[in-house]
Amino acid sequence: MSKRKAFWISFALTLGLLIPLYAVALFLGTAGISDPDTPAAGEGVGIAVRRPDAGDAKNLLVVVQGDQAAFLLLRFDALQGKCAVAALPADLPMTREDGEQTTLAGLEGYAGPGVAAKRIAALLEIEIDHYLSLPQQTLIELAERMGNITVDVSWPELAGRQALLDGQGERVTLSADGAAALLERAGEKAGGLRARIYSAFLLAGMDRLNTLIPDFLRSASGDLDTDILATDIYDYQRILDYLALLQPEMLFGELTFTETGEPAGESLQLAAQMFR
Repeated sequence: MSKRKAFWISFALTLGLLIPLYAVALFLGTAGISDPDTPAAGEGVGIAVRRPDAGDAKNLLVVVQGDQAAFLLLRFDALQGKCAVAALPADLPMTREDGEQTTLAGLEGYAGPGVAAKRIAALLEIEIDHYLSLPQQTLIELAERMGNITVDVSWPELAGRQALLDGQGERVTLSADGAAALLERAGEKAGGLRARIYSAFLLAGMDRLNTLIPDFLRSASGDLDTDILATDIYDYQRILDYLALLQPEMLFGELTFTETGEPAGESLQLAAQMFR
C-alpha cells in the first residue's frame, strides 16, 4: 500500500470517529440552551434571586415619650423604594371609648399605643402594621448610631425660627443630642421640623439600618412598648436590606387636622401618597 493511500484511509477513519462525537456534543449543547430551567451564563446554579414584593413594606406608629409625647408615622417600603416620615399633632382631638373627649396624647396615655394606632389608621384610611413607644433618651441613643445630620437654615420648616440655631451659620451639623435640643426649643408646634429631622437621621444611617434597627429592637426590648414580634424583626431586616442597596426616596411632612379631629386640607391625599 502506497503512503498516499494509507494517509487517506487513516484520514477517513479519523473523520468517522470524530463526526459522531461532534454530533453528540452539538445535540447536548442545543438541548441545554432550549431548556428553560438551564441557568444563563453567569447565573448561580440553584440560587434564587428574590425581589421585593407587596409584603416588603411596613407602616409603623412611633410614640416618643417625654414631657410631651411626640407621634410620628414611618413607612419603610422596599417595593416602591421609599421611606416616609409624617408628624402627627399630640393635641389631635380624640374620643375615648367611654365617650370622654381627649387628645391623641391623652388617648395613648389612657389606652396605650395600640389603640392610638388603630384610631389613626381609621382616621387616615391607611393600614398601620405595628406600633413602637419608647423613651426619648432611648431614641437619641439609636440616632447616635446613625451619625450626624446637617440642618440648613433655608429649610421651610425653619422659617421664622432661624434663631433656634443660635447664629451658627447657614448649615449646622447636629448630633442626636443637638437635634433633640433643637426640637425642644422649637416647641410642640414643630411637627414639620421634627419629621424632617427624623428623615435626615434615617437617610444618614440608611446603609446601616438593616443591622441597626433589628439589633436595637432586640437589645432595647425592655425599654419598648411594641407589638413587633421576634419574627417581625426579620421582615424589617429584609426590607431594610433592600433599602440599604438603594438611594430611597425620602418623603416627610406634617399631617394637619381640623378642630373636630378630621384631616384638614390635603392630609388624606398626603397620607395616601406616603403610606400606601
